[in-house]
Amino acid sequence: MRTPETPEPAELPGSPWSYGLLIPHDPRAAGIVRAALRAILRATRLGCVADTVELLASELVTNAYRHSPSDAYVNVAGTPECVTVSVWDHGSGALATTSDPPADDAESGRGLSIVEACADEWGVRDYPHGKAVWFSVAPKEGA
Repeated sequence: MRTPETPEPAELPGSPWSYGLLIPHDPRAAGIVRAALRAILRATRLGCVADTVELLASELVTNAYRHSPSDAYVNVAGTPECVTVSVWDHGSGALATTSDPPADDAESGRGLSIVEACADEWGVRDYPHGKAVWFSVAPKEGA
């Protein structure tokens, strides 16, 4: 129930928005990115995709930590229709393909398969000194 002291929520602009996070080469990075993304998505009224975005971003940030010797950069951009997260690192552009499944008892190696299964779109962009792995997730009807 709204009381006279409770202000009306501010209207959000319909224009695109973007936030960036410089992530140190630190094993705690994935958890910090998850918390930041949850706050950003809640503030932009896209909390309905937060669980999926957190999971996929966590996989990509973990890969950047494991396969790149230096810091990474995470960008989250959105509109009311879509959220796109990109993770840039200084590792090579070669990724383990999702068609090479890990052994049943392997403790790692499923991250890109999870991204492929849960994202609406995803891909890799090569750069002269690294790569960016990105994914997009759109809110579903009724969410």
